[in-house]
Amino acid sequence: MEKGGKQGLRYEVAEATRYLAREGLITGSEGNLSLREGEKVLITPSGGLKAYLRPEEIAEVALSGEVLVGRPTSELPLHLAIYRSFPEVQAVVHTHPPYTLALLLAGLEFTHHYLYEGKIFLGKIARVPALPPGSEALAQAVVESLRESRVVLLERHGAVAVGRNLLEALNLSLILEKVSRVIYLARTLGDLPEPL
Repeated sequence: MEKGGKQGLRYEVAEATRYLAREGLITGSEGNLSLREGEKVLITPSGGLKAYLRPEEIAEVALSGEVLVGRPTSELPLHLAIYRSFPEVQAVVHTHPPYTLALLLAGLEFTHHYLYEGKIFLGKIARVPALPPGSEALAQAVVESLRESRVVLLERHGAVAVGRNLLEALNLSLILEKVSRVIYLARTLGDLPEPL
């Protein structure tokens, strides 16, 4: 992986986005990632197939909201609200994970853990009601939920994970969907056991 400087960070964001597309957590043009760099944010662009995202397509936005380079995702308000509220957060990953969304639509509460991985890595999983994507209402609801969690489920939409670095936020996103996939399969095969 390319290291150092803004070009290196752009490469990291693009590579992570392509990886999530390969893993099926984002599809087509959906989903978005960002990485904080001081008072600026490197963020995935609006539109385009994320599986083919190139480093030079990554947009750059000041924390004030001024677009410096490119055309950022429509979910920019969500990312900026998180960075402004939590200085320790350095990366935001917003996915549309199919098994997690299927369980949400089927009514799973996500208030209990059935696997140790979920309990250890994810901890409390927060939820926000269905709100329009890209809206300030969604951004503020996620910020409030992140006061008690690092992973937030967005009803009828997706999931948001935050981290002190990009790998941490990616890891939470991947573990959430893995746990959801196991729960989905277990429910298909029979009843779930008592939670941990």
